[in-house]
Amino acid sequence: MLFAYTEHGEPFMSYQHSRQALKRYRRISKFFCPQCQQPVQLKIGTVNIPHFSHIAHQSCERLFAEGESMLHLQGKIQLFEWLNKQGYAVELEPYIKKLSQRPDILVTKEHQQIAIEFQCSTISHEKWQLRTAGYKNMHIQALWLFQTPQKNLTSQDIIKVTIPPIRQNAINYTSKSLPYLLTYDAHSARFNYWANLLYVHGNTFIAKVQYVPITKQLFPFYVPKPITREEFRYYWQLYKRICMQYVYQRLIRSKKGVQDLFLRSCYELHFSLETMPIYVGLPVKNAASIPIFSIEWQTILHHFCRLTQLQLHELSKENIQLFLSQLSLQTTNEAVQAVKNYCNLFERWSHSNDHFPDICEQVYSHLSNIND
Repeated sequence: MLFAYTEHGEPFMSYQHSRQALKRYRRISKFFCPQCQQPVQLKIGTVNIPHFSHIAHQSCERLFAEGESMLHLQGKIQLFEWLNKQGYAVELEPYIKKLSQRPDILVTKEHQQIAIEFQCSTISHEKWQLRTAGYKNMHIQALWLFQTPQKNLTSQDIIKVTIPPIRQNAINYTSKSLPYLLTYDAHSARFNYWANLLYVHGNTFIAKVQYVPITKQLFPFYVPKPITREEFRYYWQLYKRICMQYVYQRLIRSKKGVQDLFLRSCYELHFSLETMPIYVGLPVKNAASIPIFSIEWQTILHHFCRLTQLQLHELSKENIQLFLSQLSLQTTNEAVQAVKNYCNLFERWSHSNDHFPDICEQVYSHLSNIND
């Protein structure tokens, strides 16, 4: 931790002093944990950021985190100083007694308190949920900033990214319901926007990566703009390429033969696996609620319609729930809506007045809430 109290009850931040001054303070002063009030030792060293830790064989009753990485300490300092310079009322590592929780940073904006958690290490979903719920009960907004994975520190571009489930909890939405993820990189002191997230499969997304140095970032945070039609063309090409790679792998690896519902549907619909119809494998809103590739469930949906002798636009909620259950998927409202979104999109495309309708343009309008 970076913050402790002296024996006189005065707050003391270790990083605000030189190592030489800290060595003098360590000789003449005693320091205490602001959470459990037990003595703590000031660690100076030559590599790590000076910080406090509990004395060996002594534990903080409320389990205040020990063993923080230098990256975590560095990030907290950067974020604290950044908010401080903007004139906000900001506290570093404040202890919230009613919650027995200590956010990395607590900032007050007008009458709203925001707890910022800079997360560098792995955290379980249960722990994330518990801490977020605790803040909510105290009418404190929880803002989780995950350390940007180093493997995703590429040039600003449209790329395929992997977002683990715990980080997906931190996904935000613009006023047009466009998803984006904000992370922070303490190495380079910059915020990283994974904007206009397009769900592909599992934990795979396509995103437009943008960087903002902390010196140019304002608070509240910038909200990414929707991608242009030209940019979506690149999304579309990348998405379709991933879909066809998946189809090829399914053909090579499938051991079910005719029992493979996807391959059987392709065969009975006379779909060529090498040149699948352009109207299957479409990204749609709510697609993340169906955890299999769109090209698979949409192909099987067309086969389902053939068997039931129904058109896509004729499918009722009960029909869609039956379809989802046959795929052993949860029949959630979001999953039902994803199927409806596809049905509506297909219907608009197939009945377009244009003799050669551009399905990519239709998908872009759907995802961007244009005439939707």
